[in-house]
Amino acid sequence: MRVRTFSPDDIAFAAQLARLEGWNNTATDYENLLRFEPQGCFIAEEAGAPVGIITTITYGKLGWIGSLIVGSAHRGRGFGRALLEIAMGYLFDRGVRTIGLDATPPAASLYASVGFWRAFDTLHLWREPLPVPSPVADSLVPLEARDLHAVTMFDWAPFGGRRRRVLQALRQISPVAYLAQDQAGLGGYLMARRSERCWIIGPWVCVRSAEPLLTAALAAIGPQPLWIGVPEVNKEALQLLQKHGFTLCQRRMRMYYGDEEGIGQPQRIYAVASPEKG
Repeated sequence: MRVRTFSPDDIAFAAQLARLEGWNNTATDYENLLRFEPQGCFIAEEAGAPVGIITTITYGKLGWIGSLIVGSAHRGRGFGRALLEIAMGYLFDRGVRTIGLDATPPAASLYASVGFWRAFDTLHLWREPLPVPSPVADSLVPLEARDLHAVTMFDWAPFGGRRRRVLQALRQISPVAYLAQDQAGLGGYLMARRSERCWIIGPWVCVRSAEPLLTAALAAIGPQPLWIGVPEVNKEALQLLQKHGFTLCQRRMRMYYGDEEGIGQPQRIYAVASPEKG
């Protein structure tokens, strides 16, 4: 077994692994992950051939682990644990105090065995290509590059870390992106982008105007299949999404290692960016 850093030549392998798992990650996602953390993404090899991957992102004191995948023929032989320990070591060397991740149920025991604890569940919801609702009127404006500083500061406390570079990259690939902006200030934002098989809504963070942001996005996207990941503790989000035709398709566990400060305020998170980015 050998673990080395991820390179641009590994992007096709990573995207293929994700596709075999039924995940929404695309080659563009892995290009961005590699750009975010070029020394923090890793490949496990056996006899010179890649068999598994893991990615990390640093958000100041919060670090994130994503895309831990080992090919099905190589599972149960320690590749996953080796990748996880190297990724954690990298994050702690960067000064991280809290590490977060979204665990699939089969992988949760691996994370628990090294000290991760369960904070809440993240529910993955799906919407078939249904008719779209009429937008709920509100003070919405397109989210532009000039808004990124304000959005980053608004997002910091709910998410638990400062993620401007990730928000900037997501805005560039999100043709649907809105701010709820009125005299009281910034009330929320939402981004949505395409993957190979559906649209993905997220991140979506609010203190108000959640339904106007959602209905504006649905109207812009049209009758297309949609995926969204929502913290189960945000009951308002779940009720709103059920009202607009979303149904549960998968459950994951949001787990953390280290200080509780990085948990943020999940009741204000209406949609995660993605499991590999937080």
